[in-house]
Amino acid sequence: MIFQTNRFFNPTLFLAIFFVSLVTVSQAGTLTGIFTPIVTGSNVDLTATGKLDWVHWGLYTADSLNRKASVTPQISNFTVIGNAGDYTLTAYQYTDNSNSYSWFDGTPVMTVTNTTSGVWAYGYPILLGSGFQIAAPADTTQRTLLVYVGTFAGRGKLTAALSDGSASIYTNTDLYNSANGPGGVYALTYTADSSGQNLIVQWTLDSVAPGPNSTSANVTLQAAALTAPGADNPPFAVITNPVNNAAFPVPATMTIMADAQDFDGTVTNVVFYAGTNQLGQTATSPYNFMWTDAPRGHYFLTASATDNGGVTSTSQPVEIFIYGSGGSQTNAVAQSPSTVDLTAEGTADWTDWGLSNSTSFDYKNLVPRQISNFAVLGTNTVQQYSGNYTAFSWSDGTPDTNVSGTATGVFITGAMNGFRLAAPADKYPRQLKVYVGGYGVQGEFQAYLSDLSAAPYADTSVSNVYGNSYVVYTINYTAATNNQQLIVDYQALQLFDFVYGNVTLQATTLQGSAPSPVQILNPQWLGNGCTFSLQTQTNYTYTVQYTYSLNPVSWQTLTNFSGDGTMMSVTNQNVTSTTCFYRVVTQ
Repeated sequence: MIFQTNRFFNPTLFLAIFFVSLVTVSQAGTLTGIFTPIVTGSNVDLTATGKLDWVHWGLYTADSLNRKASVTPQISNFTVIGNAGDYTLTAYQYTDNSNSYSWFDGTPVMTVTNTTSGVWAYGYPILLGSGFQIAAPADTTQRTLLVYVGTFAGRGKLTAALSDGSASIYTNTDLYNSANGPGGVYALTYTADSSGQNLIVQWTLDSVAPGPNSTSANVTLQAAALTAPGADNPPFAVITNPVNNAAFPVPATMTIMADAQDFDGTVTNVVFYAGTNQLGQTATSPYNFMWTDAPRGHYFLTASATDNGGVTSTSQPVEIFIYGSGGSQTNAVAQSPSTVDLTAEGTADWTDWGLSNSTSFDYKNLVPRQISNFAVLGTNTVQQYSGNYTAFSWSDGTPDTNVSGTATGVFITGAMNGFRLAAPADKYPRQLKVYVGGYGVQGEFQAYLSDLSAAPYADTSVSNVYGNSYVVYTINYTAATNNQQLIVDYQALQLFDFVYGNVTLQATTLQGSAPSPVQILNPQWLGNGCTFSLQTQTNYTYTVQYTYSLNPVSWQTLTNFSGDGTMMSVTNQNVTSTTCFYRVVTQ
């Protein structure tokens, strides 16, 4: 599991790079700035303000980053900066800003109302010049970048410059608070002399206010929004029904509902899709579509909204399942125990990850492999960790035969990154246990049969802002047909710690399997009857049938019994034919 640590940097190197980029080349660009105080208690609507893009920092942690959805990101994340001689320089999250922020078209958190969160930069010892840097694209098109900032026990300094040096540098030090106080917004309107440039903005501590708070002086950064003259704020759509991971039995009929808005015009059309297949469309609110007789399948639903300016944006997908019958699946989640004996629990198979490094994969020896190794969901790199809550042991493994009490596993960071596993599924009952966890994340666990012959399972109970979670999922299942799989996906649905948030995977165990082929042993006549024996397995039922002729065949049931792992004897008395045939049906 990963925990957040302080960040360190080389401020001397940074300042050299920054000021080299400000060498004046020409004066064909433009850059003007206006500072406006923000009234205490007021709310800033980032959706309406940031027609091209917006960013908010610090919703949950110092690394939380929310931005405008359905557009190409343009405003950069912040970099913490400071003067030479810094010992440490760190960004922290806070939640008592003097004004609040709201948005309705965000990602990864879609809607937030009146959050007073943000980030503050602190250098130890107190460092004049410590603060933040952000950037936004610049070319010959005029844009306006709004930067929402604050100060505590000090005066802030905003410096803005074009990367090609085609306009004079803008500097302002109007924002000052003797302690905690109201913030302000800088409106920076600019054009560059050429394409492919950037507007680089620094917000730093310029002076410290005298008094008891002087040792804690700092600058704060809350949000930024980008717009341009004549910019069309794209419409925003979200599917409100069905909800994510909804499951419907076949034949399925559902009303797909979407909420579509345009923040500077009107929505003219909404189109509904299942994957790339267009289901229908509507031009009038409420934006609904009735999907009738939907076939069995695993679908991703989206809604695409178009506004009166011809701009189109697509909603985040909603994942749904339409399932049939014939199989079964029951599911449970619980706190992981402190120790697990994989050999004892995984009678059919088991797996363990991360014993020595991120690619370590141990599994049960001398049995056919049944549980797969993981496939990575997403693009981030899988890493190994130690210090897991549950310690795993085994005595029948490969490549490591005996291991006692290893508290290791693997993890992956990043939203929607995670792991996929598979285990065999057929008509015979099995139980799969999956040991997972997470840090600074809300995890999403899914388990479903490949033939969708039973209702799938989804759970999001792994959720923590700062701490760790350790759980075990237990799935009991059978499929309607043979040669199927139970598919398990576990990934980060939402990050609370934007940098270090992760999901973890430690081990799995499997019980149950298809029965071994039955052999009729030692058949012999006994008087006017016949007797024989057969080897049984636990958890299976055996039906012995007989017939006196194979042409025509007419099987009759002789006896039924449950297997207990021993050799069972069967006797058929009073056989009325000189020839008798037997078969055994196992379930």
